[in-house]
Amino acid sequence: MAIQTDEEVSVAFAAIQEAERCRLEAHAIITKNPQRHSTLIGQPSGWCVVTEKGFWKRSFHGQHEQSLLRDSLQNGHKVILIVGIVADPRVSLTPGNHVAVVCVDEACKLPHEKLAMVTAHAKMHATSWVYL
Repeated sequence: MAIQTDEEVSVAFAAIQEAERCRLEAHAIITKNPQRHSTLIGQPSGWCVVTEKGFWKRSFHGQHEQSLLRDSLQNGHKVILIVGIVADPRVSLTPGNHVAVVCVDEACKLPHEKLAMVTAHAKMHATSWVYL
């Protein structure tokens, strides 16, 4: 059995807290402008924390995968991106049918195009929990 250090626990806790902040901020955007986002009122929300180890090993962790997130961080992964999202789970995501708040770690060195692809994948992962 592996024992987690206080630092590993606090990194995981901070990542989950930031993910929740992003999710709540997405809700706040809808609340502040209900006319513009009327189709999203009452829709479910979620979050995804993207971690990376080395150049190629990237993992996506949703709300229902907090223990996997902790394990990845314990095994040397670093948080590169966090997404909080509100979306209708019955339709495919398009640029205009969801509200997302994205937080990119300042140490993330991905090019803009790659970052956009990772963000899209994270948005889909964040909404996938609704289908479980």
